[in-house]
Amino acid sequence: MFQFLSPLYLIGLLSAAIPLLIHLSRSRKVKTLRFSTTRFLTDQFMRSYRMSRLKELWLLALRMALFAVFAMALAQPLIMPRGGALVSGQSRAVVIVLDDSASMSYVEDNLPLFERAKSAAKEIINGLKPGDVASVVLVGRRADGVEVLFPQPTPELGDVRQALDNAVVKELGTDLNQAVLRAEMLLRGDAHGSKEVYVLSDLQQLEASDAESLATTSDASDVLHFFVSLRPKQPQNLGITAVQYGASRPMVGVPFALRPHVRVQGDATACELELFIDGQKVGEQKLDGLQSDRWSVGRFFHTFERGGWHHGFVQVKDQRYPTDNRRHFAFDVVDSVKVLAVNGAPSSVGRLDELFFLKLALTAAAAGGATPIQFDQTTPNAIADDQLHGRSLVILANVESLAAPTVEKLESFVDRGGSVLIFLGDQVSAPFYNQTLAGEARLHGGLLPGRLSSIEGDPAGERSAAGIGDFDETHPALAALRDEQSTLFAGVQFQAFWNIEPGESAVLMRTSSGAPLLVEKPFGQGKVMLCAAPCDRDWSNFPVKPAFLPWVYRLVGYLSQQRFAPQPFHRTGDAVPIAVSALEGSPQLLVKQPDGRLSNLSLEGNATEPTFRETESIGTYEVLQTGHDKLTELFVANLDPLESDLSYFGGRTADGGGGTEEAELKVAFPGRPLMTYLDDVAKVGDVSLVARRGIRFWDWLLWLALAFALFEPWLANRISAERYMKTKDVRQTASLGQVTQR
Repeated sequence: MFQFLSPLYLIGLLSAAIPLLIHLSRSRKVKTLRFSTTRFLTDQFMRSYRMSRLKELWLLALRMALFAVFAMALAQPLIMPRGGALVSGQSRAVVIVLDDSASMSYVEDNLPLFERAKSAAKEIINGLKPGDVASVVLVGRRADGVEVLFPQPTPELGDVRQALDNAVVKELGTDLNQAVLRAEMLLRGDAHGSKEVYVLSDLQQLEASDAESLATTSDASDVLHFFVSLRPKQPQNLGITAVQYGASRPMVGVPFALRPHVRVQGDATACELELFIDGQKVGEQKLDGLQSDRWSVGRFFHTFERGGWHHGFVQVKDQRYPTDNRRHFAFDVVDSVKVLAVNGAPSSVGRLDELFFLKLALTAAAAGGATPIQFDQTTPNAIADDQLHGRSLVILANVESLAAPTVEKLESFVDRGGSVLIFLGDQVSAPFYNQTLAGEARLHGGLLPGRLSSIEGDPAGERSAAGIGDFDETHPALAALRDEQSTLFAGVQFQAFWNIEPGESAVLMRTSSGAPLLVEKPFGQGKVMLCAAPCDRDWSNFPVKPAFLPWVYRLVGYLSQQRFAPQPFHRTGDAVPIAVSALEGSPQLLVKQPDGRLSNLSLEGNATEPTFRETESIGTYEVLQTGHDKLTELFVANLDPLESDLSYFGGRTADGGGGTEEAELKVAFPGRPLMTYLDDVAKVGDVSLVARRGIRFWDWLLWLALAFALFEPWLANRISAERYMKTKDVRQTASLGQVTQR
């Protein structure tokens, strides 16, 4: 097989036309004139002249060949015969790219994939001879990049074998692109005859952006690449790849939703999920109807009884690949929320007051417990700046209108991250809401999530206009009500409600007639919700129904959360920054890792925040003050979700169609013509021998070009000398003829 390592230089073959163009430009047509003296030219002379012209053509061909041969040498032609003996005396520089990511711990036929990879790596090293060099690059994604065990390929092959023996699987993601690049950099400029990179991996999916970056920074056209796939033949795995939460932070006393996503591969049809919080098992669930290559979603609800930091995990039982069985979490639970309610229809009679049922629901607490909601109320004309300070939520209950300065204060409050919940009613002025709380001239288009059109139904009548219909079951505030939808809102009736034109706002709930009942709009860093009905009994029986308490509790809990609250969730191998505020009163911090080891944490160089880089273990990390047992904060490191997906290039699995893996690898790793794909680790040695039989034909071409370059001036001088001598002889003969005639 004949191929070019740098085919772009073949464009240089066009330069072979340069001598021809010069030759043609110097040639010109001449008119033949016969002189009497030409009779003295002998036939021998004419034959010599024709020979001289032929030599000129040979000289032209030689010059053209010199340009063509040099261009082909730059293109680096390589002859790769299918048979023949190995080139003798060829030294080798070998780099083993060993995948130590979590997915290599998958067990098949009672043997982890990583052990097979180590055996193949040691077989490659055992095939080296004295004078050969080797190194090892580990594929796991670490905070400081992939790990290179030997910064320079070493001739101490015993040390390389020992390093392979000591290598273990880490709970890390895969950075195959960067590992291959580092391996190529180790071989850059190496003087050994054969440069070889062996990638021993299960070849999980790559990130295209990394492959593009790799192609622009690497020059490995003369490196032999061997990609050895250790994929499982028939993957069987259950893994938790994500957990969806009901809010950015839980709140004391409010049920908190957790929805684990289980990745299914294989023939499993059911699995068991368990929820642990603060070391105690608090829930379990069985998922049925599982399908291969699909996700199934579980559902847990937990109520925290105290504020502060809490941690836990959701787990699924699976023996083949237990590394991805758990997904950890840590939360700083909110123990109190300050709510300001604006009463639009106050009354001295308690049950007739606009806020009577709302306050009763939000301040209700279990026996012996305390409510996490600090409920304060005011009137529309009494809202002051100090009342908004420290609040997370403002409720407008049947408020007719607000003063212009108050509207601007609310806009600024929500824009900075606060929330507003609006209940409509009979006191509401539609023109004020549509003109002042909405409009293109207002900040972010105004606070109002939808324009008010008219009142549906008869507020004073007893006939029901509608009940509660569908709602968004995926919304964090309403997801916990999904399982009880059929019975929770049964019997709720509305005599009247406002018709809302939501525009681009999200409709979270509808009445049984299909009209919007609850609408949400993002506003800057905060959010605004609008309910089409009041929170008292004037237009509905909702406030006296059991569903009202969990419904309003979840709305308030959701709206009280900071939209952009920092999340203590990271992947293993991440560099985790610790908030500067955590350093107050403590010049030094300690981090307790999941296995109990303690590590110091301090500022590095000119950094403004300390960064923790030893996150190679799955679990919860505790940040502690030095010399104290006081907990500063928690964060967790979970496995990269891609490590739970035992699929490969193009979503191909072990029993998928074959024949294109090498082509897909060449797309992922462009600019590497000497690439070989193997799906059988036992064939590494044989394939390596065949690949190294290549003959570097460009060396011969360079020698040929040198020979042409030396021969060309000699031939040119010889032709010139012969032409000069023949011209002199012709002139002498012509002169002799003229003398004889006289």
